[in-house]
Amino acid sequence: MSHVASLEIQSNLPTDAAKEVHDLALLYRQETESSRKLAPAIVECLLESKLLRIGLPKFLGGWEDNPVEALKVYELLASAEASVAWIVWNNHLSCTFGRYLNEVSMKEVYNNPSHVYANSARPEGIAKIVSGGYIVSGRWTLVSGCELADWFVLRCLVTSEETPKNLHQGANLRLFFIPKKGVKIIDTWDVGGLNGTGSHDVAIEGIFVKEAYAVNFDSAVAIDNAYSRLPIGCINSAGCAAMALGVLKAAMEDLIQMCLDRTTPGTNPDLRDRANVQAAIAKSKTLLASKRLQLHSSVAELWEEAQNENTYTDEQLANVWAASCAAASDARAMVSEIYAVAGTASLYKKYKIERAHRDIHAILQHGIVQPHWMNQAAMAYVGLTPNGAMFRK
Repeated sequence: MSHVASLEIQSNLPTDAAKEVHDLALLYRQETESSRKLAPAIVECLLESKLLRIGLPKFLGGWEDNPVEALKVYELLASAEASVAWIVWNNHLSCTFGRYLNEVSMKEVYNNPSHVYANSARPEGIAKIVSGGYIVSGRWTLVSGCELADWFVLRCLVTSEETPKNLHQGANLRLFFIPKKGVKIIDTWDVGGLNGTGSHDVAIEGIFVKEAYAVNFDSAVAIDNAYSRLPIGCINSAGCAAMALGVLKAAMEDLIQMCLDRTTPGTNPDLRDRANVQAAIAKSKTLLASKRLQLHSSVAELWEEAQNENTYTDEQLANVWAASCAAASDARAMVSEIYAVAGTASLYKKYKIERAHRDIHAILQHGIVQPHWMNQAAMAYVGLTPNGAMFRK
């Protein structure tokens, strides 16, 4: 099944391509869930639409424009199937890590439009310095999309005979770009939420990685454009929040549809007659619109500064971190409320609410939207200096 023709007649906006993926995600929702990875038809459409390459420079098939468009993509896809949005978002991170490669290495890693990427920023590997590069070994957990990936970006502690072999403050940490032939997948992903992401463990044993394929967050940026000047940390947090809003949208719309479908003649009150259901619907609509607006406007402000080559203030960065954490946590609370007021219907997998409740809690486990980032944002607001490692990166 090919989707090329229909994609070609659309505009170049990623959200236009995402609309087709959205419909496929709904169609193959059960296959994605049962196989614990995206259905092949969805992967094919994602590759043809270039949605897995949004974070790359334009000459490699990337978007290189307003990042709010990426947030809209994540929200739209998550409203159909959160696991699809998660893989797109995760590939965006893998692609933005590529900004630290030199131009030759960047082209080597990202030149094939049929490639999929996976990553782990957890420093769960060891890279021993050798002539010309490193010998990498380790086992990384929660590597989303690893079964689909052609390249992996994995973080390691760099060691030598003279340096410690354990994590410590100021440890030398690097990201290593490694092709799939050197990576073993270990089936560990037996979960409820985000089941379709296939976030298994991966292991590497004694693979040589040349120096040019090892970078850190202080490495030079090879391609200087506005998109590559965006901070990875808070933009990644905003993407996670956008997915949470998409899941909320799915749950809200499902509850509304239940109210429209489950009407009976006579005097017995229906689902839509319940005051708590009515309140949940009104509340969720308002929350979704307000949190989306705050999230988009804070990211748009960074985009304007990036285009003008300005340095971001801590308060501008704090606005994105705070908007992201608030949107994600409030979306989770609202989905839980919807789950409660829908009654026993929430238990059935035929309704989106059941999956939404699982997925939203899984999304909020990610470290990029944890409460301490709200504390970091508050530090900027009260004149302190935020000290989170990724606050400005």
